[in-house]
Amino acid sequence: MDKSQKLYNKALEKYNKGYIEEALELSEKSISLNINNSAAINLKGLLYYILGDLEGSKNLWKMNVHINKDNVSKKYLQDTEKDERLLSIYNTAVILIKEIKINEALIMLKECSGSHFNYINVNNYLSICYIKKGDYIRALEHINNVLEVDRKNKVALQSKKELINMGALSKSKIKLMPIVLSISILISIMGITLIMKNIKREKMDNNTSSKPVNMKENEIKENKIEKDKVEVNKAEVKKNLEKFPQEELNNYIKTKDYIKIYEILKKWDKIELDIDGESIKAKAKEMLFSEGRETFYRIGSNYYWKMDYNEAKSYLLMAYEYGKDSWYYSYCIYTLGACYEQIGNIEEAIKYYKYYDEGFEKGEYKEIVLYNLSLLYKNIDKEKSKYYGNKLVKDYPNSIYNNTHVQNIINNYY
Repeated sequence: MDKSQKLYNKALEKYNKGYIEEALELSEKSISLNINNSAAINLKGLLYYILGDLEGSKNLWKMNVHINKDNVSKKYLQDTEKDERLLSIYNTAVILIKEIKINEALIMLKECSGSHFNYINVNNYLSICYIKKGDYIRALEHINNVLEVDRKNKVALQSKKELINMGALSKSKIKLMPIVLSISILISIMGITLIMKNIKREKMDNNTSSKPVNMKENEIKENKIEKDKVEVNKAEVKKNLEKFPQEELNNYIKTKDYIKIYEILKKWDKIELDIDGESIKAKAKEMLFSEGRETFYRIGSNYYWKMDYNEAKSYLLMAYEYGKDSWYYSYCIYTLGACYEQIGNIEEAIKYYKYYDEGFEKGEYKEIVLYNLSLLYKNIDKEKSKYYGNKLVKDYPNSIYNNTHVQNIINNYY
């Protein structure tokens, strides 16, 4: 067996085991040693085809037909006639995903999934769509489709990591429990510490109020005022303690009513309570951080897809408040900007788009964020409009958003 054939066999083995980059490298070496090795040429063409390089695969198969009169390559070329259309559909789907039109993108990607052309990219975007919709079982199916072909695929591995971080995979729940417990204990300890400080402060206030009998009249008056303030403070704290809906909150925790939990915490979060009150508050916060926030994001996203932007905004703001370290945080910020833009609140839209621009250097929505900022500033601040237009052109010269609108802004045609 010649060296070219041995390399081809190794390439085929690597491909079957899911090491597509190594398979490409070995097939290339095989062809360089023997250009008449039609099997190696076909394999390399197939790898390009799966990766979405239609021109690359067609060129290889054309070469194989021309040099080796290979009938397999001829058949492959015939089958690629429909793939130009699929590539166009795929590119449109990617744009729709960036605009958070997930349902429309899914229809197009499902049509693309009927072919092995662009198999990795199509499955990666399908998994991203299903993650955004909260359908983690289907998302995992498409992630596994990619990893079977390309074990080292960065996009698929990142998507899988997101599922683990969200607790969508059983393995993650074991890892997250100790962390959640630690957070709960930490918050409880913080609550107890605050209460102890308050007690100590009250004791000091009481001690300082025991002045000698012979103090001046104005000092007596001042002391009385301070003492009255302390008494009012105590009465206010007592009043708050009596009103805190502890049993009600506990019931909401049991039934996982995240909205009611959020509403109570919003009102009582900064008010110091007794040990029991602080403990139940800590438990409620833990639930919002571990489960509730993702529910808020999912509901908000669903409202956004239904074009109910006011409802979407309400839930996304809750998700944003508790989501700083979450997998969805960047998506949430972008969607909030889009919601505010849709309802005509340009000031808030700009605020969240700028949060995205400043916080996510290589974010998935960076291009459209820069584009939106450039357009939104067009009639408000021409210099800022040009700044974001120039930034888009510089960082993403081949972007679909580098269009006539941006060029007109940059060249002062507006």
